Amino acid sequence: MYRVSMSYLNDQEDAADAVQDTLARAWEKRRFLVRQESFKPWVMKILTNQCRDVLRKRRKRSFYPLEEDAATVEMPAPQPPVMEAIGALKPEWRTVVLLHYVDGYAVQEIAQSLGIPSGTVKTRLRAARKRLSQTLLVEWGEE
Repeated sequence: MYRVSMSYLNDQEDAADAVQDTLARAWEKRRFLVRQESFKPWVMKILTNQCRDVLRKRRKRSFYPLEEDAATVEMPAPQPPVMEAIGALKPEWRTVVLLHYVDGYAVQEIAQSLGIPSGTVKTRLRAARKRLSQTLLVEWGEE
């Protein structure tokens, strides 16, 4: 759950908060779960909705550091080009790419855990691979 929320939010604190809020919400609504085998897709759907809510709230608030505070902000360590390109993907694409290629989940497992059809997972993987190849070819072509 944490990895999925990180793929959406790219922030450790927000991702941890989203997982915690998801578990709290699932606990409150547990009586509405009819079949135990649909627990994982149900919880993952709550998680993705929670992440989308966080992203919406992020867009609404603006943060501009003051001049003296701007100098104290640490720059993140540079990422490898592939991880940087994955980070630039849409959250839906980034999630399936990380689950499939980093965590090693099969397409069917991803579909079940996210509560989406396996065809959607395949389509998102194909679109993400296409975008990654375009991005990386441009970047590596410049070097």
